[in-house]
Amino acid sequence: MLAPGSPNGEYYGSDYQVIAGMLQENMQHNSSVNFSLRSETLNFLQFTRRMLLAFPAGMFIRSHIRKNKRLNYILQFKELLQVRNNIEKGSFAYDTLLFKQPALQVLQNKSHLANLVCLAILFGDEFIDGIAQHYGKQNIKTILTNSQFDYNLHYACDGKACRLYYGFDICDILPGWVLNSINSKYGITYKAFYGHLLFLLDEINIHLNRLNSAKQEEAAELICRVCNRCFDTYKADIHSFDSNYSLQSLLDYQKTKDDDIIQVLLTLRAVLLDKKKLQYQVHFSSWSSMVRSMQLYDDMQDAATDCDFQMNSLCYFAKNYFYDEWQWLQQNKLTLQKLSGLTLHTTIGLNMPGSCILCYQYACNIAHTKLNWVQRKIQNYLWRKNWLGVNNPLLKPSSFCISAVMNRSEKSAALKLHFIQKKIMQVDEDIIPEEMKLAYIIDMVLFDDELRECLFKTVTLKEKYFLIGCYLEFPVHKKAQLAKRLLAIYK
Repeated sequence: MLAPGSPNGEYYGSDYQVIAGMLQENMQHNSSVNFSLRSETLNFLQFTRRMLLAFPAGMFIRSHIRKNKRLNYILQFKELLQVRNNIEKGSFAYDTLLFKQPALQVLQNKSHLANLVCLAILFGDEFIDGIAQHYGKQNIKTILTNSQFDYNLHYACDGKACRLYYGFDICDILPGWVLNSINSKYGITYKAFYGHLLFLLDEINIHLNRLNSAKQEEAAELICRVCNRCFDTYKADIHSFDSNYSLQSLLDYQKTKDDDIIQVLLTLRAVLLDKKKLQYQVHFSSWSSMVRSMQLYDDMQDAATDCDFQMNSLCYFAKNYFYDEWQWLQQNKLTLQKLSGLTLHTTIGLNMPGSCILCYQYACNIAHTKLNWVQRKIQNYLWRKNWLGVNNPLLKPSSFCISAVMNRSEKSAALKLHFIQKKIMQVDEDIIPEEMKLAYIIDMVLFDDELRECLFKTVTLKEKYFLIGCYLEFPVHKKAQLAKRLLAIYK
């Protein structure tokens, strides 16, 4: 489908060929992959043996940290629970799987400082995004171009102690009405929000100075580097965002935002764990690729806020390949910004199916080209929990039903299934074959408890295991077969 006014053939440029090549590579992989219970069991046993002592040690440290009264000051917000959980789980994975920390060393919790830095980055990102929404992009741009202020994080070391600091106070820069505005997510003013960020910086300084003097300055330099790189991506969004970005620009942006930043964070973690950086750096890229996969479902849920502000995978696919979906996003972005959890996810999934399919395929490509078995398991788990809402009450309240998204009072399984089918099969683009659309029906069915149970009644135990355990990797043609089987029952 060409956007109105586009010259004939303009749509099929080099970006199209890259995407078509990715889809072809995925289809070839799907046709050759062989899910074996024996192989799966051997991999699982090997992983379990390695985690036998480390996992209890990790759970003990997790419980111990959550009793820290100082840290609970910043973690008092239930909205940060998911962020905290993801940081803790990511930390355990990095320490044990990448850096091979044994159980006794896990108990020493040497990487806690890196976790605080991750929390500061994510919490700070929400702060500056909220400020930008309240004050306006142009006003923020004016502030950032003021050479009077240095917005970078700095450090000072005197041989005995190190201190991280900013050379400005946000209260001297922003008008009072902005500082006194309420952040809708956390229910606090931006002035109070800023206070929490300063408290977190103090907490980072406390833990920085618990390191021996040989590590302090190196760790301080890395913390400054990663925080400033994160802010550089924000400044780039403000100053140079071009809504007509290419696929290559998007990939370069993701590399800066994910790969470069993750590699600095992993280098910091190596320093804290007394690991030789060069020995492990060769493995950093696969872990940053996993983070890039997580960024894809973030892009899907953040499309409404990102579309006029920063590069976003879902927005790129919609604007360049699915004109109707892009128009729908433009018309409904303010409404979408008020939605959350699975209501938001299913609304996006049903109304932007073509764009979502390409995001799924991008994540699939990352899985089979960049990740090992354990990393793929982690990737599948994170997608199930943070996109499908499986065992995640923060995303999936007990009252959720896909019927609400349909704006229909009728909630029968047959009606819901055929509504999903109708929305998805309307995708009219040669790059998305019918088999891929049928497979995506299963992806949408998994959002709804009733439909998921109907699906599971039609599959074997082996199919159920691999559909859930290998969610992103489950071959398109096999998902399409499951969809045909399910549709035949409810025709």
